Amino acid sequence: MRKLTPFLLFGCILLTIVSCQKEKSIDTLNHTPGIPGGGNTGGSEIGTWKFINMNVKTMVLIEMSSMGQAERAITVSDYTTDNNAGTCTFDGSTMTNTGMAYDVDAMSTTYLYLNGTLEDSVDLPFTFTLPPTNSNATYKKIGSDSIFIQSGGLTTPGGGTIQGSSGGYKLNFIGNRMTLTGHHSESKTAIVMGVMQKRIDNATTVITLEKQ
Repeated sequence: MRKLTPFLLFGCILLTIVSCQKEKSIDTLNHTPGIPGGGNTGGSEIGTWKFINMNVKTMVLIEMSSMGQAERAITVSDYTTDNNAGTCTFDGSTMTNTGMAYDVDAMSTTYLYLNGTLEDSVDLPFTFTLPPTNSNATYKKIGSDSIFIQSGGLTTPGGGTIQGSSGGYKLNFIGNRMTLTGHHSESKTAIVMGVMQKRIDNATTVITLEKQ
């Protein structure tokens, strides 16, 4: 087995942990609309909703070339939050989260490739707890099936608030439940220890709420 550059392995694991933590909050995701399955899109988001859970699927790709070798690391995870608490209220222009909280106890898997050949894989557990947190953000309804979050104080996974960027969620209604589905994609390059490294982040998040 040919040895991959050590900092590619450790770098991708570290970056993936940070990425997974940043993508968990109900209102910090920088989304473009997605398409959920089943249900219907003719309902209304207005009212108070109980936070049921959030499912997150992530993929982080890191690529680089070192000493003539093409190296690639792909890290994936798929988890659903536990110990969920809190409510989310929509009034037609503002989304207010009250006491939002959840735990994550999950695994990610990193696949390491050298010159296109799978060389190894690494499983890494990660945990995260969002304590009860309040936040709000303005939003705009787009048609009958989407909302576009425009601005507001957005909650970071570690608590506190930041000014968030805009993004959208696709709405879907099944009985007394509503799901918000969003897709996030980001690509960037950076020089790491003197080597140019490309990183692509993809995530799909489905937030489930129940009408109160």
